[in-house]
Amino acid sequence: MIPLILATLLFGTCEAILLLGPKGPFNVSFSNHELVDKSRKDPWNLDTIPQRRIMISEFSPVSGDCSKTKTIPYMSPTVAGAEDNILLPYGWPAGILVLFSGGLNTTRFFYSAIAQEVASRGFNALTIDHPFETDIVEFPDRTIAYGGHTNTSDLSSILFSLDIRSQDVSFILNEFGFKEREKEKVAMFGHSFGGAATAAAMGNDSRIAGGVNLDGLLWGPVIETGFKSPGNKKFLLWGAEGHNSSSDESWGKFWSTLNKQGVWKRELSLEGGAHGSFWDLPLVADVAGIRDGLGNETEEGLLGLLGGERVVGVLADYLRDFFRWVMDPRRGEGLLRGESGEYPAVGVLN
Repeated sequence: MIPLILATLLFGTCEAILLLGPKGPFNVSFSNHELVDKSRKDPWNLDTIPQRRIMISEFSPVSGDCSKTKTIPYMSPTVAGAEDNILLPYGWPAGILVLFSGGLNTTRFFYSAIAQEVASRGFNALTIDHPFETDIVEFPDRTIAYGGHTNTSDLSSILFSLDIRSQDVSFILNEFGFKEREKEKVAMFGHSFGGAATAAAMGNDSRIAGGVNLDGLLWGPVIETGFKSPGNKKFLLWGAEGHNSSSDESWGKFWSTLNKQGVWKRELSLEGGAHGSFWDLPLVADVAGIRDGLGNETEEGLLGLLGGERVVGVLADYLRDFFRWVMDPRRGEGLLRGESGEYPAVGVLN
């Protein structure tokens, strides 16, 4: 088991804060990897090497008892310091391969607790940084790639970044040995812009059999065209309270497209949840004991009203059943079948 530990720079009042260990039946191993795509130039022309390179974190389930466990830094000091400055305006104190893509300008490390929880339920979870779009990426050679290069007011810039993410995902699948596009299958999920990247990647790469969009607006041709090989693909839209296919035009169009293609789909709502409920920050705030000092507006907008530990557990349980359903339809839909009294915060809309 790997309890995640927050770097000192995030919280000056204490030396370190230990996050909760995973609740699933498996222990979890952790590693970071730099991957270099020698067939592709750096699309931003900003890196110190000519080829495209990315950073991923790998969370893998481990069977049996671990003879030795250790705590690890939640982030490196460099990344933690940068994230600390980003959060200051909000009053923040100084098995089966599953890919994850995070929000725009958001480090993969802010999804580590969720990824660890998913891995503890039997999945090999990879969280991805997309350099020069992710706010800060640190490579093993100590090179720092700063993000902020996606102009959210420019559709062409958004689609450019989305295409880079899709190519990053296909490259990772190649690197992990998934060469046969029609035979191998994996799953993917993403938060915010990562949810849009999940849909886009599924539209471009038939190896991704199932995808989950966690509260992200959708962009790009996939909204109208859907998946090239819909086959047995499955997709889950999961929004914060009030964000759904009726309130979001991109979701409504995408839902209609998938319906025409005969794709299995489900739409969930996290009642009491905000856009910020789908990353680690609510858990970090609760463990650090700083939620009450953030103010109601910041709490509702940045964290949501639901407890962080509870949200992480709920997400992991529903994702577990979805990923199982994607990989082995004989197992059934599980929690995706309908509303459950055990999970009152999860509403099934469609």
